[in-house]
Amino acid sequence: MPDLARPRPTLLLLGGTTLLAVVVLALPAPALGLRITAIVVAFHVGMLALGRWAPGWPTAWAVLAPLSVLMVLPDWFLSAELGTLVFPDTGAPFLGTVPVFMAGMWTMALFPLVLLGDAVESRGGPRAALVAVAVAGLALFWAAELLAPVVPLWEPVGVRLVGGVAAYVLPAEVVLAVAAWLLVRDVDSRPRVRTTAGVVLLPFCYLGLLATSYQVLG
Repeated sequence: MPDLARPRPTLLLLGGTTLLAVVVLALPAPALGLRITAIVVAFHVGMLALGRWAPGWPTAWAVLAPLSVLMVLPDWFLSAELGTLVFPDTGAPFLGTVPVFMAGMWTMALFPLVLLGDAVESRGGPRAALVAVAVAGLALFWAAELLAPVVPLWEPVGVRLVGGVAAYVLPAEVVLAVAAWLLVRDVDSRPRVRTTAGVVLLPFCYLGLLATSYQVLG
């Protein structure tokens, strides 16, 4: 799907979300979890609204939003069964052991990487885009894992930390970033059923990678 990374809507979405997050997180009320949920919802609404100027965005949202919802399942397993992840009660409703805002937060992380892949591919080709998405995904998720306990969003428990983050999650998150980019990149050239299958299967592949990585690095 070419021409996703249009400068004006990209700046409006990412800059606007950043500004909103700074303001809303600084407020004393309501509960932190509700404020985070509001930021996540605003990002999704903005992504769809700005699709008027970036026609590929609603299609990208249709791939990433359900993927983000299904990503609750690996988080649920890590927090409820493996016991390596804790989500503090910040006032948001929970889906099992996972705050409801996590059902939309993965889109917020993955869509900028999709935009980066599109921008790099248009200039340097698909190999350069793949490397860019992988490297940027590693940096983004490293930063997210480092900052999450500070907010607080989540916290690793009983696992090996490298550079302040749970090392075992990073390989799986890099693969997730690249796979999500590929799902969106080729969405117009594959049957819808294959895209649906990819969206459904990717969270389970991610969970398998997490389990393997935990055995080696956890």
